[in-house]
Amino acid sequence: MALATLLPNYENDCGWYKNLPKRQPSATLKGAIEADIVVIGAGFTGLAAARRLAQLAPDKHIVLLDALAIAMASSGRNSGFMIDLPHTLNSHSYTTHAQTDHNMIAFNRSGIAYAKSVVEEHNIACDWSETGKIHGATSATGSKSLLAYGKGLETLNEPFSLLSKQQMQDMTGLSYYHSGVFTPGTVMMQPAAFVQGCADHLPDNVSLYENTPVTEYVWGSVSGKKGKPSQSPIKPHVLKTPHGQITTAQVLLCNNGFAQSFGQQKGRLVHVCTYGSMTGPMNEDQQKRLGGQKSWGLIPSHPAGATIRRTADQRLLIRSVFTCNPGLKYGQSQLKNIKAQHESSFKRRFYMLPELEFEDTWGGLLCMSNNEASFFGECQPNVFAAVCQNGLGIARGTASGKLLAELALGQNSKLLQQQLTQTGPSWMPPQIITNIGVSATIALQEMRAGKEG
Repeated sequence: MALATLLPNYENDCGWYKNLPKRQPSATLKGAIEADIVVIGAGFTGLAAARRLAQLAPDKHIVLLDALAIAMASSGRNSGFMIDLPHTLNSHSYTTHAQTDHNMIAFNRSGIAYAKSVVEEHNIACDWSETGKIHGATSATGSKSLLAYGKGLETLNEPFSLLSKQQMQDMTGLSYYHSGVFTPGTVMMQPAAFVQGCADHLPDNVSLYENTPVTEYVWGSVSGKKGKPSQSPIKPHVLKTPHGQITTAQVLLCNNGFAQSFGQQKGRLVHVCTYGSMTGPMNEDQQKRLGGQKSWGLIPSHPAGATIRRTADQRLLIRSVFTCNPGLKYGQSQLKNIKAQHESSFKRRFYMLPELEFEDTWGGLLCMSNNEASFFGECQPNVFAAVCQNGLGIARGTASGKLLAELALGQNSKLLQQQLTQTGPSWMPPQIITNIGVSATIALQEMRAGKEG
């Protein structure tokens, strides 16, 4: 058996997770079982994959595994933006080539539509809000980036509105911003509530096991040519967990950067952490002093700047600071310094609320590639993967999971073929060189972000 050497390891430090009502996790796997299909990873991608598998194959037994409790890992640690438009983090204008961007928009919107259908079907309380997003610039230099973004959206025939300084203040209550761009298609949500809600309303033929990491594995084999999902296995796949074992005909890897622990995309993935801090809820006086709309989300004109949210329950969130984390974890010792950076960023913007403090500071992993590409497809006979979402985990992950399930069951569509023809993550230099390069790039970009941070 091969060892799965990298496993998720998070503290219970995330404000999204801690602010949810207490939930009883599903059972941990104990003993030996059989399944038709196993999905590894119960975040946005894995939950969508498991649901779609169950819909298309109601006679099959689907097992969904997560190494931690649902929403404890990266799916519950992001900023809660379900973005429909291109959001290329290594592009100053967030856009790339027109055809690539058109494809990405269709892909992202398919994920949003699928997620919305689940939220509406099960009445999931996750503060689902189709309110769009703001791109904010703190200077005339940043405003040039927003104009470039606007030009890109014009080329794509996508709606947007340019915002003056006064309009930015009217929307956010903040005088900190020079100008902005509003786009209407983004959905805001409470990410931990969304994934917990999806997990608690899975179809009857899906068995969910939480706190059940896969620690060892053996890939099975099939007869004939690789790449035909309909083939029957000669030997099944075997997955070992701390207290159990599963034999199965098919496996779907929906564990983002941790797919590397299963031998996939080695030397092609970049593992980065970004960090969030969240205040307690504002009282009526604090809300009045801030002004602006009751709920909004703001993305910086420079990708290395600070993302800001005012949540439905009147908390304020700052997400900023990036670090290179090849071990796929971060240290609690880092958080003290990062919290201090967040406090400085917060005070510059929210000077009218000097007494409002952060209740929680946490980190979350991003899996990225040098060429902004994801891996999607069959990586071993009857082993499929959809990993490396490049910072768009909610929309891209949901869409990827749905399509991966369709691929595994032999379905076909234009959107599926579009995913299969992408190039995949490009090769990276040896890890020590990559780590130095990524850390240097982060430092340079955060310096260039200036007041955006």
